[in-house]
Amino acid sequence: MKHAFRIFFGLTTLFIFSSCSVVNKIISKPSSTPTATMTPVITDTPQATWIPTPPPSVGIVNQIYIWQEDFDSTFMNLQQAYEEIGLKEKPEEDIKKEAIDQLIDETIFLSAARESGFSISHEEIEQRLQDVIAATGDSNVVKNWQNQYHYSDEGLFRAMEREIASAWMREKIFAENLQNIEQIHTYQILTADIESAQKAKEKLDLGLPFIDLAKQFDPLTGGDMDWIAKGILVYPELEDALFSLQPGTYTDIIETNNGFHILYAAEISSDRKINEQSMQILQHKFLASWLQEQREKAEIHIF
Repeated sequence: MKHAFRIFFGLTTLFIFSSCSVVNKIISKPSSTPTATMTPVITDTPQATWIPTPPPSVGIVNQIYIWQEDFDSTFMNLQQAYEEIGLKEKPEEDIKKEAIDQLIDETIFLSAARESGFSISHEEIEQRLQDVIAATGDSNVVKNWQNQYHYSDEGLFRAMEREIASAWMREKIFAENLQNIEQIHTYQILTADIESAQKAKEKLDLGLPFIDLAKQFDPLTGGDMDWIAKGILVYPELEDALFSLQPGTYTDIIETNNGFHILYAAEISSDRKINEQSMQILQHKFLASWLQEQREKAEIHIF
């Protein structure tokens, strides 16, 4: 820059004095050949780029760090839980794997929730903590909980964000998948041997009402299995056969480990409220399926 300034100053001085005839004669010779002059080029000085230092971490899931501190607290809490139920001999490596798997799943939920528009600030989390304090009347309840479960202030905020985001995402998954679930009011004839099942099937084919025959095989319940929601049966072969029926029709004989089944669809509805037990089964299946799918396409790097 100083060199460029000297060139600029020299050219300016030269221009001022060129009006004097003496100077003009010195610098202007009629027979001289014009020579090129170098124009100074001033280049910008490269600016340093600030790159944030990554936190001490055990992995990254979808560009979200899994902090070492969060892994340590999760591991200690799992270890403590196993000791409380009498499993002190559970291998440490198994607990570590469980801890990292738990954090991967929680981070996948957090990542999906953020992508779907979820966000929560430190102020909102702080307000929730204050609500807990107000509800319990104990100003030390949060601090005591942190000490018991090995959370720093920032670690607690990260854990709460993951938990709140996971709950938000679960509700979104349920809302999208648990609408208008088909249900069938089902009756069953179950026998221990194929011969009995075949005799029952012959009577049904001759026109004997299914429910009347089912009562002969099961006087206690009459074969009534109540309303079955699509997706809760353990055996896929029973599920597929049942939900291919029209009202008032029955399946062929189906063999499972429990015996020989013939199922009957008394009524079919997509508007009925699902009972609590069936709802829990479906929620578990939907979450497990969703999480498996997300894991397969997630960017997961464990250090």
